[in-house]
Amino acid sequence: MDNIFIVVIFITLSLLIFILLREIKKQKKAKPKHKLDKSLDKQLLIMLNGDKKAALRLLRHARQKNPGQTYLWYYEKVIRDLERDRGY
Repeated sequence: MDNIFIVVIFITLSLLIFILLREIKKQKKAKPKHKLDKSLDKQLLIMLNGDKKAALRLLRHARQKNPGQTYLWYYEKVIRDLERDRGY
């Protein structure tokens, strides 16, 4: 009886490890939902006269204030805010 119990536990653990490894493999292959539009990156840098540090700072701030959005959303938000503030 003890041997059967050990075999059942071993099979169960093996199955769980197999499922876990398969899920990890799926996550590594997952592609981002939205490709970042390079034109938005260029537009933001043009608006900031090429200041990459300022662009990163604004994007980081937008991510902190609005968690859970896509990178595309953050770029659009920062650009909209700059346009609004500058009166474009």
